[in-house]
Amino acid sequence: MFFRNRLVFFSDENVIMSRPGDFYNFWPKSAITYSAEDPIDLSASSDLPAIIYDGIQVNSGLILFSENQQFMLSTESEVLSPISAKINSLTTYNFNSKSNPFSLGATIGFLDNAGKYSRFFEMVNVLREGEPTVLEQSKIVSQYLPKEVDIIANSRENSAIFFAVKGQTKLYGYRYHTAASKRILQSWFEWELSGAIEHLAMLDDALYAIVKNSTTHTIQKFRFKHEFVPHLTYNVDAGSTDDPVNLHLDQAKLLTIANSGTNTTQVTYNATTNKTSFTKPAEFITTSNLAVIGVDGALASERDVGRFSLATINGSNVEIDGDWTPTSNTSLHYIYLGYLYDMEVEFPTIYRQETSGSSTRSDTSSSLVLHRVNLSFGGVGVYDTTLTRVGKLPYQETYESTPADAYKADTAALLTEVIKTIPVYEKNTNLTLTLKSTHPSPATLYSMSWEGDYSPKYYRRV
Repeated sequence: MFFRNRLVFFSDENVIMSRPGDFYNFWPKSAITYSAEDPIDLSASSDLPAIIYDGIQVNSGLILFSENQQFMLSTESEVLSPISAKINSLTTYNFNSKSNPFSLGATIGFLDNAGKYSRFFEMVNVLREGEPTVLEQSKIVSQYLPKEVDIIANSRENSAIFFAVKGQTKLYGYRYHTAASKRILQSWFEWELSGAIEHLAMLDDALYAIVKNSTTHTIQKFRFKHEFVPHLTYNVDAGSTDDPVNLHLDQAKLLTIANSGTNTTQVTYNATTNKTSFTKPAEFITTSNLAVIGVDGALASERDVGRFSLATINGSNVEIDGDWTPTSNTSLHYIYLGYLYDMEVEFPTIYRQETSGSSTRSDTSSSLVLHRVNLSFGGVGVYDTTLTRVGKLPYQETYESTPADAYKADTAALLTEVIKTIPVYEKNTNLTLTLKSTHPSPATLYSMSWEGDYSPKYYRRV
């Protein structure tokens, strides 16, 4: 790595630095005396093995990571030289030597896998003198991160960190928001990718993942910012401008289908099987959860706007149910081909809460019977809710958010905002509410509220 314009190598307990600005020169200018431009060779000492695996630069110096301890390489002088450089012990936390420390902007993150699971620690207030504050951010999900995590991708601009185990399909994410010096929002989530993860990298507000299926490698891109879909709009007011839809399909590919012509995908309809087929793009390998959604076309009727169908791979072709052929030989039509994925949110047990200052207290000893739950959505299409109740059968309902006459013709049958009421009438501790969506349309949850009968049971608390 680089530090203070010097090339740095780690060798067991040693930190070796080149001459400043002369990265391949590791020889002193004189054997008789020291100069500020001479190479630096220091050792970290401890009562535990101090083999240094990685380091990261902060304003006060260079933090060095061994498996059992962290050190600080710094200087009290304005010039880093062989005479002024020193290595001091900083903290004694375990470090996953197969991973790397990373910067969260003003703080430092690293992993510890000394136990059965990995732990994510965040180091704050790192100064040259004194010990920093180390927070375990994965405490609330202590059995969540696998012990074998060895791939980390970090985006400071989007306040997101991703963890993965090479060769596995799950991607673990941590999203946070910091205002001033206070962490006001943090959440954990996981994604299931379509193959074994080989590598992760962050670039320009997007996460890139190299995924392996059998012997084939593909690069998948996940954008942090909304990338609205051209040719697909929704509108609830015929007098306003159409809004583009944020499509939810993995590896979505826009195809221009036609009966004939160059630079288009030719489709064939079989009336006997009631299936439309076209040549499979090379990047689509598996059939599982493959789907298409129709968007508007040029010089064609808008009969397939928002139309959705599952797809299967048959040899070198993709087959979808129904007739998807354009209305004439001169018509063009657009569809998106991609993979569906499950978006699922399981709500925690609902309690009446009281807020005092910056702390919130849940009243867990009171009696609360929920009558209904109100879900507030942004852009929304099709979604499912499931009420799992003790001693009763689960209650599941599929919601199509847009009623008749609520959207403009020739646009997707979606709403930009809606509040949906779910009937409950059950004791709060006897139910679990799950929201799920497996559809290309959005299901953007903004908030949840509830109504019900509350009684404190006349307890007097001290």
